Amino acid sequence: MVDKNIYIVQGEITIIFLYFHDCMLCAYMTDCLSPSSELSDVEPNVFLRPFLEVVRSEDTTGPITGIALTSVNKFLSYGLIDANHEAAAEAIENMADAVTHARFVGTDPASDEVVLMKILQVLRTLLLTPVGAHLTNESVCEIMQSCFRICFEMRLSELLRKSAEHTLVDMVQLLFSRLPQFKEEAKSYVAANMKKLKMRAGGITESSKWKKQKRSPRQSRHMVRSPSGQMDSTQSSTLSNNNILGGVPFIEQGLSTSGLPASDSAGSSVSSPTTTDSGLGTCSKAASREDLSDLEQCYSSATTPGTASEGRQVETPQSASVESIPEVLEDRDANTEQSDSPSIHDIDYVNPRGVRFTQSTQRDGASLIPYGLPCLRELFRFLISLTNPHDRHNTDAMMHMGLQLLTVALESAHITNYQSLLGLVKDELCRHLFQLLSVDRMNLYASSIRVCFLLFESMRVHLKFQLEMYLKKLMDIITSENMKMPYEMKEMALEALVQLWRIPSFVTELYINFDCDYYFSNLFEDLTKLLSKNAFPVSGQLYTTHLLSLEALLTVIDSTEAHCQAKVLNSTAQQDQSDTLLAEGEGSTQNPTDTTTGKHTPSHIKLGLYGYLALKKPQRFSSCLPDSQELMDIRTKKKLLITGTEQFNQKPKKGIQFLQEKGLLSNPIDNNQVAQWLRENPRLDKKMIGEYISDRKNMELLDSFVNTFTFQGLRIDEALRLYLEAFRLPGEAPVIQRLLETFTDNWHVSILTVLNPATS
Repeated sequence: MVDKNIYIVQGEITIIFLYFHDCMLCAYMTDCLSPSSELSDVEPNVFLRPFLEVVRSEDTTGPITGIALTSVNKFLSYGLIDANHEAAAEAIENMADAVTHARFVGTDPASDEVVLMKILQVLRTLLLTPVGAHLTNESVCEIMQSCFRICFEMRLSELLRKSAEHTLVDMVQLLFSRLPQFKEEAKSYVAANMKKLKMRAGGITESSKWKKQKRSPRQSRHMVRSPSGQMDSTQSSTLSNNNILGGVPFIEQGLSTSGLPASDSAGSSVSSPTTTDSGLGTCSKAASREDLSDLEQCYSSATTPGTASEGRQVETPQSASVESIPEVLEDRDANTEQSDSPSIHDIDYVNPRGVRFTQSTQRDGASLIPYGLPCLRELFRFLISLTNPHDRHNTDAMMHMGLQLLTVALESAHITNYQSLLGLVKDELCRHLFQLLSVDRMNLYASSIRVCFLLFESMRVHLKFQLEMYLKKLMDIITSENMKMPYEMKEMALEALVQLWRIPSFVTELYINFDCDYYFSNLFEDLTKLLSKNAFPVSGQLYTTHLLSLEALLTVIDSTEAHCQAKVLNSTAQQDQSDTLLAEGEGSTQNPTDTTTGKHTPSHIKLGLYGYLALKKPQRFSSCLPDSQELMDIRTKKKLLITGTEQFNQKPKKGIQFLQEKGLLSNPIDNNQVAQWLRENPRLDKKMIGEYISDRKNMELLDSFVNTFTFQGLRIDEALRLYLEAFRLPGEAPVIQRLLETFTDNWHVSILTVLNPATS
């Protein structure tokens, strides 16, 4: 039976032949794809080659490039490329390289946007189909960059930009849904490969723009079609000379009604063809070389075209530019800078129209490794950089797009198992989100709150400090008396609070991990007072904020009731289990048992509490789940600690004496205990810590304080930085000498311990 896939490929080649009239190409492909053969026996690069070269060629017009892209998309959609074929990875890599570096001669803005739309379609299909798993990290980053360029180019139509936005959403969803299939690499591998994938959100430097403008335009040797349809070699020569005399690769023109730059002189009888890049050429040569967001600067260089020998001004028609286009066609054989697209091919033959058809080879003879965590990490980092409100290159549209894609990423994957991603969340992402909560643009504000909820709903075990900051930020918004703050912002802050409190066991976690922690804020108490104050109207008028505050308080009551019911059910289950064990002498427990008290911990409580109950018992608790009396004792000690801290910040000796009187510090004084308290308490004034430990009377305390640091494996500058962050260095020279001598002795001992463990 004849494989009809052969006919599909031959039909697409015939369509290309109708436009190229290339008999050599037709004969070549006919020999390679005989009807008696199976397409699975043909190497994918063989039947993809002519289409990819048409896409790469600078001599083809937009409609022809669009036809080739349609054919490539059909091959992917029909599954004609076998993912299990040994050459599939090479074919997919060649395809990604060709489409992301697509070049074509621009015709009119509408037609050029159609080609860009097809490029988006091919990139989406390529990444989302099963064969897309063969793409390398570099190719995935280039594909994402190409889509970002189209999405952020404001001179393109809204339909095209929205299509690019939806394409990015689908791509991000797929990439992060595959996250569980990837493993964390060694730090040495990450450091060696991340530079290749770098995607920056800053601006293009002036030096890089100047380098582009200094490129010598090459003489175009192809024929230019006149309005009558005839090929005019005289016009071609004239335009080539004009390019050499006055043309440069960047031309700024007016904007047409469609938002695209267009010609402003309709009377020009001769036009120079302009190369349109899909996004996708010069700026995407290396994913680490250019900035995705500085698209304004990428098009800002301008010049006026020279005039032809007849005195007529020669106009360059504008094409749909996504990066360094419009660009004057350059001579392919000139001894100047080579094509922007890094070649991964060996030249096979060139047809009479100057289109190259080549044999594909692997890059530098190296095997192609499928993409994994590196490209996801770089994409995640880039999305976070888009949300930076203090980056002048990030427009509101870019920040909103970054927040939208981060929402998709967090909804599609759990990133807590990947330390490299979690580190980005703890630092850059949370910082940018908290900064966005202060902006007055409601779309950014609402999107930030949505991303924050996704973070703290699934990763609050790792974000305790960040959650405290977030809740304080919400309280500041709710209680703000700024008349310029929209009422909707307060309303959304209360809604975010209610949504968090509806998370099972969240209220219990909040009380145990913050209010019952010696060195954290009383978040549950402060929030409850705030909600109680806002729950009932004072002026007599009832607003949505009042209802939301009351709903949050009712959520606390519901949570308390659910906890009590769970405790009753757990007691019943424990009694039944005990009866079963007595009767049968064996059995299995459904809930974990605390070895200290012998009590069972409810499962729904155990899974929360920031891992305290699931992983370890905090030192301040006598059991994994303390009883109410123990929690009250902790709250009492916390109040005394706060009072002692305030007195220490005024006069250190007085604060230490107060804590000794209340029994929180031993009497006589224990230097190790005091040193640990000085290190753990974040409320202490670092200036007072420095003065107290540097006192000549407290030399033993200074030794104990330095011993609380772990300097093993640190250089002396790293160890000194860690040491000096714990207090403020006094200004007297003898005191500084005493502090540094004690540090030096301790660091020297730690180095000797590492070099010779037997001495320890």
